[in-house]
Amino acid sequence: MVRPPTEPNLCLRCKGGRLLCGKTRCPILLKKSVLKSIVPFPFDKSKRDVEIFGASPPGIFVGHFNYPVVNIGPLIPFQEFNINLEKTENYMLDAPELWFGKSMEEIIRYRTSLVRNNFLSNVNYVKMGQKTTPPLKTLRLLETAQELAMASQPVDTESKLLNLRFRVLMDNHSPPLGPTGKIENLRITENTKVHPKVEYCVSDTDLKAQDAITEHLYFRGHVPEYTIRRIFSSGLLGEKQNRKLVPTRWAITAVDDIISKALIKEIKKFPEINDYRIFESSYLDNHFKILLFPGKFLYEMNEVWAAKSLWNPTYKPQIATDYEFYSGRKNYASNITGAYYAARKSVCEYLHSIKRQARVLIFREVFGGYVVPLGVWVIREAVKNAIVNTDPIIVDNFDEALNKMGEGLRLNLRAWKQSSKIINFIKTQRTLDQYI
Repeated sequence: MVRPPTEPNLCLRCKGGRLLCGKTRCPILLKKSVLKSIVPFPFDKSKRDVEIFGASPPGIFVGHFNYPVVNIGPLIPFQEFNINLEKTENYMLDAPELWFGKSMEEIIRYRTSLVRNNFLSNVNYVKMGQKTTPPLKTLRLLETAQELAMASQPVDTESKLLNLRFRVLMDNHSPPLGPTGKIENLRITENTKVHPKVEYCVSDTDLKAQDAITEHLYFRGHVPEYTIRRIFSSGLLGEKQNRKLVPTRWAITAVDDIISKALIKEIKKFPEINDYRIFESSYLDNHFKILLFPGKFLYEMNEVWAAKSLWNPTYKPQIATDYEFYSGRKNYASNITGAYYAARKSVCEYLHSIKRQARVLIFREVFGGYVVPLGVWVIREAVKNAIVNTDPIIVDNFDEALNKMGEGLRLNLRAWKQSSKIINFIKTQRTLDQYI
């Protein structure tokens, strides 16, 4: 039998999410036995008729397999796994924006202490005036899960599971998930507190989801982004005829994209920066270099995965690039996927805060120490840390900036230049001054 031909960077483009190799489960993720020394339970064991009571972060996970009929999983901490957090601190378990600086072991323990209480639902069951009537039990579970998603602080929740399977689900976009079980009953045992802006956006069924996320929740309400993603994923935003559940991995990238586009719209009104600024940051064996330089807004991200690293099983480094010019992208950044939008959002927040526009070039190196995917929040927060909490290196021109960007990188600068579209554009474009 002849093995079907595959591209050398197939795993790099797929990252376990799209199963481009044709397998039913990602073989790379199945090999990550390093988790066995971290998680507080034996793998692939199960229990029946389990009752759980705890303060949900609040948290909810919406799956994407078998779309549009997907698993919805309210997240509740399992008391048998002692995580040494007070009830008021449980929000940390589902708040990636607060994890920067923590070790991989701490993050995995956070996530595997949460039980995903699954039930099946069609994504369209949240629509108002739909033709199909959902089963009463599904509707009741869905309404409770949505109430939980709206909460602004941890909420005491109890559930009964028909079975509980001890496993770890990994995804390149969202943080890892721990044990999972089929839910029989779900009940919130205290009054939930809801942010006023969240309550307003959920109740306004004539408000578009994009406007709710940007104008009301992000810019005016300063609602935490993990809350915005949660209520968006739960089908609580948008016009009544368009509301639907959104898988968590899609919601993460969608919210990053929506917010950064709103920021870019404002950034394009600002004057250009007048210097070349290089920022640098490393976290969890991810190394970033970010260059901001004069010109109308454009953005490019390049990332290289070292040989034998997580998504590169080959013996040679694999590099990928996605970019956009002033007019923006027309399609999904399929080479770098969600990391592209996560990094763009952090850069745009910085430019918006200093009231300037710039051209943006990002280099990301990923090494062997990044052994399990933790989600695109790693990229978002590492880039944010680089440009907010570190002092930039200031240089005078583009060539000097590129040379500085190349210092300390394991992959030769020539390879970055060959992959980059924006470097070639900058090198070959002509300015009006050249014609005068």
